[in-house]
Amino acid sequence: MNLQEQNWINLFGDISPEGTAWYGIWTRYSPELEVIKSFQGIRKFWANEDKTVINQQNNYTYADGSTEEKQWQIEKEIANQPDGVTHSASESMRVLSLSEEAKIWMCIELKIGNPFGCELFFQYQNFRTSIGVVYGENGALERFLETREHLNSYPDQKPGEELKNIPGNWVVKKESMTPDLQISQEAELTEIELDPTAGKNQTFFLPDGIVINVPETVKIGEEFELVVGKMVIENKYKRMTVKYNQDGKFIQLISEVFDRKD
Repeated sequence: MNLQEQNWINLFGDISPEGTAWYGIWTRYSPELEVIKSFQGIRKFWANEDKTVINQQNNYTYADGSTEEKQWQIEKEIANQPDGVTHSASESMRVLSLSEEAKIWMCIELKIGNPFGCELFFQYQNFRTSIGVVYGENGALERFLETREHLNSYPDQKPGEELKNIPGNWVVKKESMTPDLQISQEAELTEIELDPTAGKNQTFFLPDGIVINVPETVKIGEEFELVVGKMVIENKYKRMTVKYNQDGKFIQLISEVFDRKD
């Protein structure tokens, strides 16, 4: 199986003609972690019989009772590219997947004058959390978006606490992907550092065991990386890292799954 085909299957292989619906609570935060807006959203996906066309419909219900609907169609013949899947919501972004439970929608290049960012998805069974990191046209951090979702019904659990330390010994399974969709794997025993960037990034703690390590500003001429981690259940921590070179181009996606061993 070629790499483009594997990426498509990882992204959409579980979507049927009957459809899959993720019911979620969407919360926008400022860089100061103040809640800007919170609302309900449903992302529904359905495919044609041979899964070469994926339909997406988003329905939003806001606090004032107003609603909004958006629809997109992803055609495999057009969208499945050597560097990832394009989405009609933004042609400058790509959708990548290291596995069915580690997916990202991301800008492949920083261009000053254009918004920049990514949305990282952490799934465990019927629960999914995505974290969006958004920079403005001047390269300054603008906001975060946390989406807590459950398959076919709204999450009935309240968000967990902030995660300020993670003691113990862990085994990490690590996968990485390059822009040509090549994947490599490794496993090792380690401790978890909440800031793996050696202090280069700012660290933000959100409820529900989410840790974000990102620069306050991104700019051409400096390498940078965006890091987001999530404690998906007790004793299992997932983290993804997106790396860019000094030209602002995407060079590596890393997915880590940590399991506690003590």
